[in-house]
Amino acid sequence: MNFVQRAGIFYLFAVLFVGWGVAIGKYQFFPYAVLKDVQDFVVGDPTEDTDVFSKLRNDFDIAPERQLHRVVPSPGRNFVELPIEGLRERRDLPRLFLKEGQAPGYRVIFGAFDFEEHFWGAILLDNRGEIVHRWHLTTEDQPFNETDDILKNLYGVSILPDASIIFTMQEKSGGIVKVDACSQPVWTLEGKYHHTISLTDENSFWTFGGKQKDFDHLLHHVDVDSGKILKTIDMQEVRLKNADTHIFDLQVENGVADAVHGNDIEALTAERAAAFPGFEKGDLLISFRTTNLVFVLDPESLKIKWWRVGPWDRQHDPDWNADGTFSVFSNNERGVGKHSNIIVIDPKTFAFRTLLDGEKYDFRSTFNGMHQITDHGSLLISSGLQGRMFEVDQHGEVIFDFINSYSWEHDRALRVSEARYLESNFFSFEGFPSCEN
Repeated sequence: MNFVQRAGIFYLFAVLFVGWGVAIGKYQFFPYAVLKDVQDFVVGDPTEDTDVFSKLRNDFDIAPERQLHRVVPSPGRNFVELPIEGLRERRDLPRLFLKEGQAPGYRVIFGAFDFEEHFWGAILLDNRGEIVHRWHLTTEDQPFNETDDILKNLYGVSILPDASIIFTMQEKSGGIVKVDACSQPVWTLEGKYHHTISLTDENSFWTFGGKQKDFDHLLHHVDVDSGKILKTIDMQEVRLKNADTHIFDLQVENGVADAVHGNDIEALTAERAAAFPGFEKGDLLISFRTTNLVFVLDPESLKIKWWRVGPWDRQHDPDWNADGTFSVFSNNERGVGKHSNIIVIDPKTFAFRTLLDGEKYDFRSTFNGMHQITDHGSLLISSGLQGRMFEVDQHGEVIFDFINSYSWEHDRALRVSEARYLESNFFSFEGFPSCEN
C-alpha cells in the first residue's frame, strides 16, 4: 500500500469519525448520555464557582461545595448564632442580626440548611428571632427523582396559611411537590418545572414548564389543593398573537442559546388591581432574564399589554406593588459596578429609580434572587449567591440580617432560596404541630 492509499484511508476514517461525532450530538446516539454527564460535571452550574476537586467533594457528600458562596459580614453588626436542631455537624450555625422592637410577624427562610435528614429546608422565625417551626424539603423520595438533593437548586417555593409548602428544585427534581406542616407529601406533579411557584388569590399558582433552554416556555396554571394543571399557555402561541410586538425577533432569527430564560410569573391580585389602571386582575407580570425583558400578558386573550427592556440587567422577581409600580430585582450580572440593585418603575410613564443601591449594603447576586416590599414598607432581600437575607426599613437602616453560615471563619455560606415576611395573622391556626413522627 503506497502513501496515497494510506492517506486516503486515514482521511476516510477521519470523515467517518467526525460524522459519527456529529450524529451523536444531533441524534443522541450512544455514548451521548455518558459524554453529556461528563461535560455537565466538568462545566458545572453557572451559579457555582468550583473546581473539579471541589465538585468531587460535593458529589461524594464530603462537603456541599457546589452550594457554598462567599459572604463578608458587615463590620460592627452584632451577629449571634441561631441554634437550629438537626443540622449536620460539619457546618457552623447560621448567624442572625435583628434590631430590637420588631413588630409582630414572622420571617420564613428557605434554603440549603444541610439537615441530617435532608439537605434543603425552611425555618420560621418570630419577631424576636426565635425559631417557631422548621420543614425538611426533598424530592429524593419521589418516584420521578433524578439525582441527589445536594445537586439541585431549590428555586420556586411558596408557603400557604395552613403551613403547607409547594416547591420545585428545577429540572433535576423532575416535578413539583406539596408538603404539609410536618413536611409530609400531600401531592406531587411530575414533569419539568422551574424557577417559580407564584401563588394567586384564587387558590392556584403559576409556574414555568418545559426545558429551561427552550425558546418557547410553557406557562402552567396549577390548582393548589390537587396539583392538577388548570391551564397551559404556550409562548409560541403568544408570539403569534402578538406579531406586531417585536420583542422576541432577534432571538428567534439568530438561535441564541438560552434565548429567553423565563424566571418569574406574577399574577395581579384583586387587592392591587385598582392601583393598576389599564390592567386586569389575573394579568401576568413575566420576567425573561436573557433579554432583560419584563412584560405583562393577558392570560385569556394572550395579548401583551406592556413591556420594557431594562433598566434592569439579568433580572429576577418583578412584583406588582400597592402604589401602582413594579419593582424588579436587578442582578446586574453584566452591568456597570459589582453590586445588584432593586429597581422601581412606573408602568404608566416608564419613569424608574433605584429603590436600593446594592453597593451600600455589599449586596451582590448575579444569579437567582428575590425581594419583597412588606406591608409596613420595609424591603426584604434574598441574596441567593451570598447565602444571605437582609431587610431594610423605610429609612434604609438594616433591621434584619441572616447569613446561612457554613464556615464563619472563612466567610463561606450555604445558598439561600428566598425569605418572606408574613403578618402575625398569616397562619390559619394557632400553635404548630410537634411533627415528632
